[in-house]
Amino acid sequence: MLNLSGCSLLRHHLRAFCLGFFFFLASLTPASGGTPTLLFHHLDETDGLPDNTVFQLMQDRNEAMWFGTRNGVACYDGVTMRVFQNEPGNPKSLSHNDAGGVVEDHEGAVWVRTWGGGLNRLDPDTGKVKVFRHDPSDPRSLSEDRIQIHYEDSHGVLWAGSFSSGLNRFDKGAANFTRFTADNGTGDISHNRIWSIAEARDRSLWVGTGQGLNHFNRTDETFTAYRHDPRDPTSLPHDEIRTLYPAGGSALWVGTPKGVSLFDPDQNRCIPFPGMDGLPPEVANGTVNTLYDDGHTLWVGTQNHGLLILDLETGESTLHQSVPYLDGSLSHNDIRWITEDRSGVIWIGTRGGGVNALSKALYQMKLFLPGYSGNAVPMSVHAIASDRDGTLWTGSWYTGLKKAFLRQGRCEAAGNAPPPLGPGSLDINALSLAPDGSLWIGTWGAGLLFRDHRTGQFTPWNSQPLQRDTRIITALGTNTPGVIWAGTRNRGLFLHDLKTGNVRRFGKGPANKQGLSSNTVHALLEGDGDTLWVGTDIGLNRIKQDGRRVTQFHHRKEAAETLSSNIVTCLARTPNGAIWVGTYNGLNRLNPETETIRSYFKEDGLSGNIIKSILFDGSRRLWIATEKGLSALDTKTGAISRFPMPLRFVQGAAHRSPDGKLIFGGENGCLLFAPDEIPLSLPTGSVHLTGFLLNGTPVRPGSPAGNRINLRASLDKTPGIRLKYWENNLSFSFALHDYNNPSQNRYRYKLAGYDTAWVEAGNTTTARYSHLPPGTYRFRVMASGSHGAWNRDHAGIEIRITPPFWQWTSFRAAIFLTLAGLIWLRVAATRNRTRRLTQLVAQRTRELEEQSQRHERLSLTDPLTDLLNRRGIQSRKIEIHSRARRNQSPYALVLADIDHFKGINDTCGHDCGDYILQRVSRLLESNLRAHDILGRWTGQQFVLLLPDTTGEDAETMAERLRNRIASSLFEWNGAYLTVTLTLGVTACPASETFEHNVSRADAALCKGKHMGRNRVIFAQAG
Repeated sequence: MLNLSGCSLLRHHLRAFCLGFFFFLASLTPASGGTPTLLFHHLDETDGLPDNTVFQLMQDRNEAMWFGTRNGVACYDGVTMRVFQNEPGNPKSLSHNDAGGVVEDHEGAVWVRTWGGGLNRLDPDTGKVKVFRHDPSDPRSLSEDRIQIHYEDSHGVLWAGSFSSGLNRFDKGAANFTRFTADNGTGDISHNRIWSIAEARDRSLWVGTGQGLNHFNRTDETFTAYRHDPRDPTSLPHDEIRTLYPAGGSALWVGTPKGVSLFDPDQNRCIPFPGMDGLPPEVANGTVNTLYDDGHTLWVGTQNHGLLILDLETGESTLHQSVPYLDGSLSHNDIRWITEDRSGVIWIGTRGGGVNALSKALYQMKLFLPGYSGNAVPMSVHAIASDRDGTLWTGSWYTGLKKAFLRQGRCEAAGNAPPPLGPGSLDINALSLAPDGSLWIGTWGAGLLFRDHRTGQFTPWNSQPLQRDTRIITALGTNTPGVIWAGTRNRGLFLHDLKTGNVRRFGKGPANKQGLSSNTVHALLEGDGDTLWVGTDIGLNRIKQDGRRVTQFHHRKEAAETLSSNIVTCLARTPNGAIWVGTYNGLNRLNPETETIRSYFKEDGLSGNIIKSILFDGSRRLWIATEKGLSALDTKTGAISRFPMPLRFVQGAAHRSPDGKLIFGGENGCLLFAPDEIPLSLPTGSVHLTGFLLNGTPVRPGSPAGNRINLRASLDKTPGIRLKYWENNLSFSFALHDYNNPSQNRYRYKLAGYDTAWVEAGNTTTARYSHLPPGTYRFRVMASGSHGAWNRDHAGIEIRITPPFWQWTSFRAAIFLTLAGLIWLRVAATRNRTRRLTQLVAQRTRELEEQSQRHERLSLTDPLTDLLNRRGIQSRKIEIHSRARRNQSPYALVLADIDHFKGINDTCGHDCGDYILQRVSRLLESNLRAHDILGRWTGQQFVLLLPDTTGEDAETMAERLRNRIASSLFEWNGAYLTVTLTLGVTACPASETFEHNVSRADAALCKGKHMGRNRVIFAQAG
């Protein structure tokens, strides 16, 4: 062995730390609670993969991803998949399509191992292959053609392990192999089936075989074998060493058919990972195919049991498996390779499920979905608050208030609280914790409730005890001691003085008379001093808390620095005093001193334009939940990062806990993360030119174009291209190698010398230029990944189009000038004509599309109420019915009829009847959920389709609608009319037709009419 005392001492300390740390982990108790959902991006045959079985993955020096599959090799740049396969009759193609693995050597060549075709050395620029195979007559050839594993060590030596004929070492100079086989001699390798090869951190070389682990001594080229001993529990757990990965010093992670262990070769002992104790035995002691250690986490790929994630700091283990009904879950449970690219994405190859890509930025975000993450996770979270002791309170519609405990980023249930305290108390819109620790609860129709932190008792709060509080509370403000601000739907803003019991109401009216812009309040924000900000459905209001002065802010179409929309959804404040206003069309930053506004939209980098909620993380980032995902705005630099998210965020359901964690609620779960664990910027991927078309024909390195070769290397390695004057139709393809969220990567390009400004390409990755005149140009590309910052590192490529030969001599200078002028005029005219025609076609296309959309909308919409008509409802029923059958979820149907409508028409006239229909339509619309469907069924009848709703919930909602209509006044010609509804409700089994369900609801409606009207009748299915 080498006598390197300094290195040995370092290895000794590393080993001591590693072993001591794992003994410490072994004493920890595994954490309990719900398992957060991981969000994988999938690549399979539909994306161009040649096969869904992917045995090995790697990223090359140009940051492209390579996949070894059962049907060839694929190179992926984030946009396109370039496939290399065997071509019969072409000796420079792959020798065999069962190409299980890919390794890039230090010279940039890609080595492909095959199962039956030996080794292939592939030039990634030209696609040409050199094949190395077994030759029975040549002992210096490969020992066999079935190569199970190959590896390049730190000395640049390539090793190839075979299925049954031992280990091979490639001699680059002689282009032949040295074989190491199990001949039962001293120092021989222990078995001829080679499963794995790896170097430890100290650069010692290890080989895993079918019968033990072998250390290779480079000095005398002998092997030392380590085997499983049934009598020794600290020995290797099994002799079949399927995978190896360096841990620290000379230690190795070892994957076997009996699980994963940490192997210390100096002490010849194995340490099982402590977090495995809480896993099912078939997982903890099952087959491990692949391992990856990123320094904080050990990623374990199992055979048929999914992805096992082991936290090296806490000893905690989590298991993630394929869930067919969950978009973004692992695609397959048989995992064959795990690696990480330079943009922070974990890549996972599976046997049958293609490739999974997991952004580690998203990995830090804990997404909890009911069912997958455990029963502790609340559904349809509409409000959130937390105590200083770590109790998390969530409020939802229909299921009321729940509490949980936050433990290491997990949700641990603590039961329901409180029991129902009257009608509406289980429908919660707002939660807020007062300075004294009391929890205030805003409900739908039951007013205010509060929980006394000293007694834990829940009590309705009402300043008028003899009257029932029926307000719909939409927002709360409790930061001022002794004062509760309550925003409502349709009834304005209330100021509650807890000491005196006095209540003051702020209603719609002029600002100079202390009036609000609307009676419907969506959001409240208590600012510095005595200022309260009130977001409504008709603008933003600023109130001095003494109530003496109100300022209103509105959206004005023609004005600069105005609110981007009048529908204010949420509010936040940053330490610099800026007020952030989320609306139904963009985010706004308002300077309270100057009253100036800056707006942000999707084109500025936001995930979407409908802002659901906003949280400031206490440091520098504003987190914005939209209808299309989550965004983070760096308040210091203005950079916006985007995070795709399947959570359907709920308006205003967001909270920052006392320990700094951010929680966002959604209709299908909740999101929890510590913002300081999410990097401000992700590793910057580089931009690459990936393709070049000349006059419509692809040009690849080494391929002839006409009678010459335009590219001798890849586009990235080519400083310039010289073209003839007729080669003037060019097309460039490009890609940003940032795989965190490729669909959100954005591009700009510019052909210097032709384009006067950068061309905004969005997510388009191709630039085309036609009829370029002779000259010198430089094509450049900029890109922005999910981190939001623009990448400027691509130097571009120079394009020189030479003039025709008759333009080269001074003898023909006059002719040259004449012809050049004519050519320029013709090119310019052609270009202008093409542009005009393109503009005319685009304009006509837009007009036709708008006309078609207008006709389609008119055919599906009732012109009086602007609701869906009978045909429109019929067009949506198939979607609702199919989704219910596919997801095995309930849905319900409600028929509503205006009572005595003929009498209204006869008494007050048909104009009054039309007014009643329009007003009832708007009231029904405003009291429904976003995904509910409302339409006009007949003259005075309305139909409601309620997805994901049981019959009981539909009956509750119908009763709410009936109360809402009955309690509203309808003013007509100075008189007030009272309107009531009779409603028939039925649950809709997926096995029954839509017409059958309508008939049952209609029968219930008729029954309600006969019973005296103004009531809800439920018709049981079946």
